[in-house]
Amino acid sequence: MASSRGALRELDIGLDAREAELSLDGTATGAACAGCLVALAAGVSPQHGRDVLQSLLLAQLAANAKANRFKDPLTWYRTYQSTLESIGWVAFSDTSFTRYVPQLNRYSLTRVVEDTLRVRTSPDELDLLDDVLLAFTHDDGGPAQFVWECPSHSGGIGNFQIAVATEEENGTVTVQVGRYTFESPVHVTRLAHEEFGRDAKFSSAYLAMTLNEQVFAGLRAAVEQKLENRYDALVAQIGLPSG
Repeated sequence: MASSRGALRELDIGLDAREAELSLDGTATGAACAGCLVALAAGVSPQHGRDVLQSLLLAQLAANAKANRFKDPLTWYRTYQSTLESIGWVAFSDTSFTRYVPQLNRYSLTRVVEDTLRVRTSPDELDLLDDVLLAFTHDDGGPAQFVWECPSHSGGIGNFQIAVATEEENGTVTVQVGRYTFESPVHVTRLAHEEFGRDAKFSSAYLAMTLNEQVFAGLRAAVEQKLENRYDALVAQIGLPSG
């Protein structure tokens, strides 16, 4: 454990960013976590919700420091996953990237997510992801927009994640991550609002992990210290409609 904490202290995660507020209370909610949109299901405890978001943020920042997020996504994702594994996340499903083949001539980001995650997630989880994506898209001026847009794409290329976290009654936390890259012949301004054609090239992969609470508990304080004010700067709430 001491060596893990030492490695965490030496982990390069880059610079600070802007501030945004987040409140977790165990109800279903969403968050923009740098270049990842996250759905937290009802029942995920406030502590575990924070653990999930901090873990996903740490993995992105560590990967950013090792590889160009947009030009070398495969190397980037290797660092991303190894960082998660180093702090106690255990992968039980991990697929390679495959090309997304759209069924429509024109399609949105939401369509890509639905088509690629439908066979992996439960109907309730997919509904929650849809709710988060819809709320995010409709909140044009919200802080989540500013947190997510720059890390998720640059010009006509992108690298982003869509994740859903759940917690069982026994406290087991699972996070499922859709991993995406794309190339578009046109400049993308607002990714969640963009309409793509068949000339855009999306690829996706899937990663599912459970949290080893015993391992993470010994590293939680070190993760907090490593991120310092980056968590507040790079994580923002995506409020869901009540009822």
